[in-house]
Amino acid sequence: MKNKILIISSEFPPGPGGIGSHAYNLSSHLHKRGYQIIVNTKSDYVNENQETMFDLKCPYEIIRFKRRKSILQTWIHRLKIIRSTIIKYNIKNVIVSGEFSIWTIPILKIYSDMKITTIIHGTELAQNWYKQWTLFCLGKSNKIIAVSKFTKSLIPKTLKFNTHVINNGLNVEEWSETKGKFTLKNYPILLTVGSISLRKGQYNVIKALPQIIKDFPLTHYHCVGDIRDKRSILDLIKDLRLNDKVTLHGILKHSELENMYKIAHVNMMLSNNNSNKDFEGFGISVLEGNIYGTPAIGAWESGTEDAIKNYYNGELVNPNNIKDVIGSLKSIYMNYDNYVAQSRSHAMHNDWDEKMNQYEELIQQK
Repeated sequence: MKNKILIISSEFPPGPGGIGSHAYNLSSHLHKRGYQIIVNTKSDYVNENQETMFDLKCPYEIIRFKRRKSILQTWIHRLKIIRSTIIKYNIKNVIVSGEFSIWTIPILKIYSDMKITTIIHGTELAQNWYKQWTLFCLGKSNKIIAVSKFTKSLIPKTLKFNTHVINNGLNVEEWSETKGKFTLKNYPILLTVGSISLRKGQYNVIKALPQIIKDFPLTHYHCVGDIRDKRSILDLIKDLRLNDKVTLHGILKHSELENMYKIAHVNMMLSNNNSNKDFEGFGISVLEGNIYGTPAIGAWESGTEDAIKNYYNGELVNPNNIKDVIGSLKSIYMNYDNYVAQSRSHAMHNDWDEKMNQYEELIQQK
């Protein structure tokens, strides 16, 4: 058995979220490589029974936080859980992931021999009143791992020298029937997976739809994920008279998500990072779609630059330039069989096993 590692994550399955998916795959693959893994985490949008059933299937210890009546009580509870875990398992190595996890770093540094590796995804670095506190905590890390070059660009120069970039990976085995035949019937069926927000860019796609429909009358757009501001997006759909062209699915089961990737022609990631309040750090949905041969159209100056190899598994555009978006849809259509093959190849080359070599090298460094 190699070193014991405590992973503190702001999300974890069976709850949804890219940070949780990342933490789960990191935990599972480190366990496979012989590390003793203990996880401190929470899950939203699922009940206690779903958590218990999930945890029983995991070959490592998962200790979940519970929400209390007040924010202060919740934080005290979380810190107590973390402290008891460190003492019980004699933890010397911690990996933290997600915003609230980063805020625990000053407490972790009380243990002078603690080695802390922090993973940053992008959303933690938004412009808000507590950003300076987040950066202060981040600066206490022994090592920082950014999931994309774009995410690394968001931190101050003083922190960059200690920051390594390791892109998100895929656990290809989690996805079934990945080699089905594709058809261009009703092209383009468009898809975006992720919480409906400015960051994911669903609003940019919907605003472009009237022009897209002029060139592709059979267009239909599917949005999968938590709907944070349902009234706002429904009003936009209504104002543009797109009720029969857009479907909001909410959060789907894994098998249902697989079906969405299978039927979609293009994965739309027109991420909007202009607000400085929310960022797309990588865009794991790009790789998930690639498994099924679904190419992506993503935004320049966002984390999708690391997920999309331009003109290979998709294309990068200015998300606010409708002509660019339509031009990419036409380009992909004209070379669709190549994009399908290249997308599948790109997914296979971004398996978690490949990423773990990079993680393990950093973890073992003194």
